[in-house]
Amino acid sequence: MHRFYIYQEDVTGNVINVGHEEAKHAYSVLRLRKEASVAAFDGKGKEYLGTLVSLSSKKGIIRISEAVSVLKDNTDITLAAAIPKLSKFDSIVDKATQLGVNNLIPMQSERTVVRISQEKAAEKRLRWQRIAVEAAKQCGCSYVPEIAPVTDFSTLLMRISKYSLALIPSLHKGTVSLKKIAKAGKPRSTIIFIGPEGDFTEEEARNAEENGAIGVTLGKNVLRCETAVTMVLSVLNYEWKL
Repeated sequence: MHRFYIYQEDVTGNVINVGHEEAKHAYSVLRLRKEASVAAFDGKGKEYLGTLVSLSSKKGIIRISEAVSVLKDNTDITLAAAIPKLSKFDSIVDKATQLGVNNLIPMQSERTVVRISQEKAAEKRLRWQRIAVEAAKQCGCSYVPEIAPVTDFSTLLMRISKYSLALIPSLHKGTVSLKKIAKAGKPRSTIIFIGPEGDFTEEEARNAEENGAIGVTLGKNVLRCETAVTMVLSVLNYEWKL
């Protein structure tokens, strides 16, 4: 069943007005037509089942048959990931959305190769938000993570105290097992720092730990940035039953 992404203001009574981009894709690409059974969600926990009353390449109307409010999990996960080369951050956004991240922060650290201007950063943020929406549509998520503005690692370190748990996977010595941390219990809120190609510098790792982050190991192999994201979130999903 196709899922439409909507805004709450698109809902009036038992009717949903589908916006242009969603309608165009459903009509021209998916070739949905009148009377098709569909679903819709607002990315903030509201899910709807219904029937297409009408659909064109410009707009659509859904008649709601059932509305459900999906409760948010009792833990909140923020992923702060350094922006890798090429378009690999697209994959990070996609995988993180599927694995239940609530907030995603594109991050720049000392060894981050990619440097983005303010103008380009705004464009990329919109692109990444669209990718998050598409990933949520595909996998059935009721919540779409918010993509934050590009932020420096040093700035984020000053915010660690806001979280119940802060994790920084690293290749440096003195780290502990991620599995051990995950088995200790599910915190109310967690921030996870994923470094760039070349890892965090020793000074960055030390500063993070001095500010309250726990250095964790992901095993003996050196992982790509996007692989590290998937591994950390998969372990937490399994242990915390997200």
